[in-house]
Amino acid sequence: MNNEQIKLVIWDLDETFWKGVLAENGDVTILQNNIEIIKELTNRGIVNSICSKNDLNKAKKVLCEAQIWDYFVFPHIDFTPKGEAVKRIITDMQLRASNVLFIDDNYSNLEEVSFYNPGIQILAAENLDSLCSLPGAAGKPDLEHTRLEQYKLLQERFSARQYFSDNEEFLRKSDIHVCISPTTLEDSERIHDMIMRTNQLNFTKKRITLEEVKALLCHPDYKTGMIRVHDRFGDHGIVGWYCLKGNELEHFLFSCRIINLGIEQYVYALLGYPHLVITGETASRVSADSSVPNYITLDDETKVKPELSRDSSAGIEFKKLQIYALGACDLYYMVGHMALPFTNVHFECNTFNGDTRGVNVATEYIRSCFEMGEQEKLYCRNHFHNYTGRTAFDTKIFDSEYDYVCMSFHDDFALELYQSKQFPQMRIVLSNSKSGSFTPVLNLDEEEKQEWLSENFISMGLISPERFRENLEWIEKHLSKKTRLVLMTGPEYDYFRDEEPHNEEFRMQVIRLNQVIRDFCTDNPRAAFVEMNDVIYERGHFSDFIMHLKPERSYWLAMRMLESMVKMPVSKGLRERLPVGQRSTVLWSDEISLLPNYLAMCAMGSKPDYVISTQLLNTSEMEVEKVEPHKLYDKTKRYFVLLTPGGDLEYRREALDFYGYKAGIDYYELEQKPFSLDWRE
Repeated sequence: MNNEQIKLVIWDLDETFWKGVLAENGDVTILQNNIEIIKELTNRGIVNSICSKNDLNKAKKVLCEAQIWDYFVFPHIDFTPKGEAVKRIITDMQLRASNVLFIDDNYSNLEEVSFYNPGIQILAAENLDSLCSLPGAAGKPDLEHTRLEQYKLLQERFSARQYFSDNEEFLRKSDIHVCISPTTLEDSERIHDMIMRTNQLNFTKKRITLEEVKALLCHPDYKTGMIRVHDRFGDHGIVGWYCLKGNELEHFLFSCRIINLGIEQYVYALLGYPHLVITGETASRVSADSSVPNYITLDDETKVKPELSRDSSAGIEFKKLQIYALGACDLYYMVGHMALPFTNVHFECNTFNGDTRGVNVATEYIRSCFEMGEQEKLYCRNHFHNYTGRTAFDTKIFDSEYDYVCMSFHDDFALELYQSKQFPQMRIVLSNSKSGSFTPVLNLDEEEKQEWLSENFISMGLISPERFRENLEWIEKHLSKKTRLVLMTGPEYDYFRDEEPHNEEFRMQVIRLNQVIRDFCTDNPRAAFVEMNDVIYERGHFSDFIMHLKPERSYWLAMRMLESMVKMPVSKGLRERLPVGQRSTVLWSDEISLLPNYLAMCAMGSKPDYVISTQLLNTSEMEVEKVEPHKLYDKTKRYFVLLTPGGDLEYRREALDFYGYKAGIDYYELEQKPFSLDWRE
């Protein structure tokens, strides 16, 4: 037991908070003394939670009858292991393990929780009478239960832990706009690219030639439309296309970068639910029986997203954070949340060439871009589908002196390595049935592929932890010495994809390589990792595949990325490039973009002195000092305000004008160039 202040007490229930085991006969007795302890801790500003292997509804009923349920926050009541469950509670409540006390009657549970939460304080149930006299349990008087109410407010920001997450509130706040415009002949190459390369949201999967696309666009019997999307995070660009013949959809396809936004169902409804024959697996389903998203706004084709910034920046320039991101589906939507007025983001991802990968993003593939000779590269292009993409062997990871390189490792978790017998130095990365795809050997049938591979290559299986660590060190060595690495672990949640829910080989590989990532970052002062298990830990956090994250999960993943950058800030001299003088700086953003903008400023080494916000900034890294808007009118103290685009910008402008603030002198209106998520290889 350490002597740090206790801010949270997590209770076991059976034979701890009450006598008896609820699952056996339902006959349990809550000790009045424990109820009094809960109330006393709450009066001291110490909040309480639950981690119990029980049925939620039954446990909640008992606690409600005792009129004690409302004293608990973030309860975790199910039959999952307690070590990880306690870790999730602590993470969601934005606390350190050393400020948490866990109580249980089972010593194995106490040991497990201690192992997964280093530094946590533990107490055996038999010693409960000593709880309120512990050195760290003094707390501070809080008879109005302010701390409890604050955590209840925070809890409202998360879906109940026992149910699937509800993503709609986040989508509603995202202010999603759809614009549909006719397709012209000038768009034919772009359309052909989309037809050939979209896969996961290509509902018909009809691959046609460029000449056939042009003929179709000129044919009077076909009606086509390009779908463009923007939201408060930026311009997604052209994300989809449809082709109607009468009341039948010949083509209906979207970029996988808008997975889980509901765009495809919205457009399908706009078209009047035409007949659609869906071919193969898709990342989502559309149906006349499904509800139409009511958080999406339809713009007419002549409407252009208004330019939200004014020229308040004459003569002012500052260096933005240069961020490079490399990964798979798990990063598609996340990078949009990191595209801010303070950042320039370059994103490379695995891409499809028809039904199959055209480019990989595994660490072994990155090395091959530089270690293979032209002869070996040509061999790969001639024999393997996932080396046929236009950007194959053309990664940009080392092209610039980035401030941060962010990486996720789906391909290292899922794809296998093969070593050439002809070129022993050549290792290639190939998909296989275990990863939900097939070995992409060109121009051979399935039986011939395996025979040809056996004759020409040695199967090495999934990448070994040792080789993976070697690859990370190789990448780090070849980056600029000024570049920081932010690495993302994989989700260890026991689910793979809908058609194969449990893929133990994938999950075990994730667990093995996650430990390599953690160890590498511990050993390297310019590297940090983001724990994916803190973001993805229940079925409702993703759709059909564990890497297809719901948008609000992508948002929180981006925030964890930015928080990791804050731990390794770079100096961009923002304050020196603005006419701040001796004034305090104030960041004024709309609700949904305040936190990412705040974190980006901190990563630039330019933490604002204050923020204007009505929300609780959900970050475990910083104490944020707020100022009310009317304080800007204080004649005795002037501020310099940084105004971000989006949301209620016009209101914020008018308020500053009313308070006597002059653009370019007293406030600076940040510009944000749209981060285009157009389909491109």
